[in-house]
Amino acid sequence: MPNLVKAIKEAAKSFVFKYTTLAAPSYRYNIEPIQLTCLINEIEKFKTVKGCIVEIGVARGLTTLFLAEHIKRQSLQNTTTLYAIDTFDSFTKADLDYEVRDRGKSLTELEAFGYNDYDVWAKNFANFSFVKPLKADCATVDYQALGPLKLAFLDVDLYLPTKNTLPKLFDALITGGAIVCDDVLNNNVYDGAFQAYTEFCREYSLTPEIIGNKCGIIRKP
Repeated sequence: MPNLVKAIKEAAKSFVFKYTTLAAPSYRYNIEPIQLTCLINEIEKFKTVKGCIVEIGVARGLTTLFLAEHIKRQSLQNTTTLYAIDTFDSFTKADLDYEVRDRGKSLTELEAFGYNDYDVWAKNFANFSFVKPLKADCATVDYQALGPLKLAFLDVDLYLPTKNTLPKLFDALITGGAIVCDDVLNNNVYDGAFQAYTEFCREYSLTPEIIGNKCGIIRKP
């Protein structure tokens, strides 16, 4: 019987692969491969240093899972805590109002991520004890209190949360740590992150470092 079941499963797989598109590979991430590579390289740089990583703006948690699997497979759980920070309820009204009122954006284009739910998200990561979901407006979080910050991945799209969070992250970073900021791309719906990143680099006399097509890096000297 086990052999028959196995044969049926293999025949079904063969049919699906050959005659449908259900088994076709797809790229599931909203960030580029070079960004994923950058994040892993930055984790490895301080893998023996006890501290935390923050991912801000986690959506369904695809990138969170990618990072968590790396931490787990490289046995870094004893040195690394991964904080997943999100409102788990789309953008805040104040941040959306600013984009529409002060940056001329369309509310219809900006509304997103309303599907998320903190309890469901946390349950999906229950097997990763070092992943700590935190329901909060990222601009209000005390990052210093989380512990030594080794790496931050900031992916909140809009101007105000990016603008208000970058200085807090930078102050909390350990020497040599990095902030990886997504959506640093001008003239698009979510170019608020581009504006905030550019302003931050200018105000802190830092040279912008862009990788790929839409990722800005900030390093703590």
